[in-house]
Amino acid sequence: MQDHAELKSQLRSRLRQSRDLMDASIHQQAMTKINAGVKRELERLRQVKSKVVNKPLVIFSYLSYGSEASTAFWFQEGWNHGDVMFAPKVLANPPRMELRRVTGEQDLEPGIWGIPEPKDSCEVLTPDDWPDIDLVLVPGLGYDLHGGRIGYGGGYYDRFAETLAATCAMTSKKPLMAAMVLPGQLQEEIPMDLLDLRIDLLITTEGILHIE
Repeated sequence: MQDHAELKSQLRSRLRQSRDLMDASIHQQAMTKINAGVKRELERLRQVKSKVVNKPLVIFSYLSYGSEASTAFWFQEGWNHGDVMFAPKVLANPPRMELRRVTGEQDLEPGIWGIPEPKDSCEVLTPDDWPDIDLVLVPGLGYDLHGGRIGYGGGYYDRFAETLAATCAMTSKKPLMAAMVLPGQLQEEIPMDLLDLRIDLLITTEGILHIE
């Protein structure tokens, strides 16, 4: 019988290959539909927040690379509407992410493995302020309808979520965890470990799924 880690490794490999081999026109059509959902959801969140406090949305999003669901629209939409946009900068020893504010494309440069990252000059959001984030856009290879997610195996977002949960426990605030789902990424069930990050919101080609 396969162990849990081996199952996850095989699923990662299968999902990555499937995404990498997706026809470019299918990928683009999917992103057009997903971005329409993104626009609606961001408008909804801005309206909800404006009723409580007159402040811009605070969004933390990965910077897409390769065959990932593109985050370019998120950042452009955010900058156009005055949202406060943060992106991850990967650090080693210990492996972790810094959240740095990006105000435009001029704040980005190729980082580790060629993935775009914020420049060193960008402002850092300390963990104490992470509960102020309204929405986190999480990368991944696959998702399920229970909020399950399988990432790339580095554990960066799981560690981020663990620190975030500890900080949020001292406040009444907690960001929404969202993901964009390309064709083939929605699975019947994702094998999950206890500390794995779970998703609250799936943005698919068919619409937006809020997970209870």
